[in-house]
Amino acid sequence: MAARVASRAVRGRTGCLRGPVERVQWTTALRVLLLGCNVVLDWGLWSRPERDHYRTQARAMSASVVLCVLDSPIEELWQRLSRRNHAAQPGTFEITRAALERASRLFQRPEPDELALFDPL
Repeated sequence: MAARVASRAVRGRTGCLRGPVERVQWTTALRVLLLGCNVVLDWGLWSRPERDHYRTQARAMSASVVLCVLDSPIEELWQRLSRRNHAAQPGTFEITRAALERASRLFQRPEPDELALFDPL
């Protein structure tokens, strides 16, 4: 029980940092795009509004924008997380099956009309 309480506390502390960290990363990404280099955003982009936001900003800079979706079945994800949880080092937070299922319900899978807005790989 103590490990789970501690892991919630860690998520609470780190969750408040997500927005500021992503803003710094995106500001840096925009500067990199201005230099003509490639940028990879790998922080979720779980909702269409998020994907629309970053796609339109990158396009405004004349950048090509590719969306790569890794949408594994929930059973595969749970098998991977179970192995991760079992082998976790002290201080690593546990991801429960219930948390995985909640997260899975939040993910807005891109529909064909949205996918058509992106450039091919």
